[in-house]
Amino acid sequence: MEWIRISTNKLKIMLSAEDAEHYALNCENADYADLMTREAFKEILTDVGQETGFDTTEDKVYIQMYPSKEGGCELFVTKLGLLLTEDDHEAPSGDTHRAGNTSKSVKHLQTVRKKHTSCFFSSLENLTALCRRLALSYTGESEVWLDERDHWWLILTEDIDPKARQTVFCFIREYGQMANAEKARTFLPEHGRPICLSGAVQEFSNF
Repeated sequence: MEWIRISTNKLKIMLSAEDAEHYALNCENADYADLMTREAFKEILTDVGQETGFDTTEDKVYIQMYPSKEGGCELFVTKLGLLLTEDDHEAPSGDTHRAGNTSKSVKHLQTVRKKHTSCFFSSLENLTALCRRLALSYTGESEVWLDERDHWWLILTEDIDPKARQTVFCFIREYGQMANAEKARTFLPEHGRPICLSGAVQEFSNF
């Protein structure tokens, strides 16, 4: 078993086929609701934690698993309790309460929080068509990536009222498939390459 510490709250674990067998983990058809799978994850995180200091005992974790061709798998583990301190997300309700539980402070947090949207496309044509449409009104930051399966990815980062965002979601689904933004942030640096890391909507709208 090998591992790479991606950040304070993120860890990549590489399991060989022998490792997976040792932990009784079915890399091809793992059922996250299955007790044996959860026990396998718990044992893996305990063993890795002893080596790395990556302690998950007090945090909820988000685990993504990608089977490998050799029979093992890659696990991307994110400690959700630390996301808000590393990323520019909104403060949790507990922190808001300690900072001052007033309607004014809560309103301010909702106004300035960053939201991330990610989606992928089977063709460059669909991506550029969406970018041409977004370029008419979108003012946030944007990135384009290409993964190892030749899927094009668009990641949007903006300061926006969540209620206003629903129209954008519906808009995007006409061109591509929505994906979990946190998953994309972990997956793409390992399984893709950046094509444009700033102003991608404007750049690709010119194609």
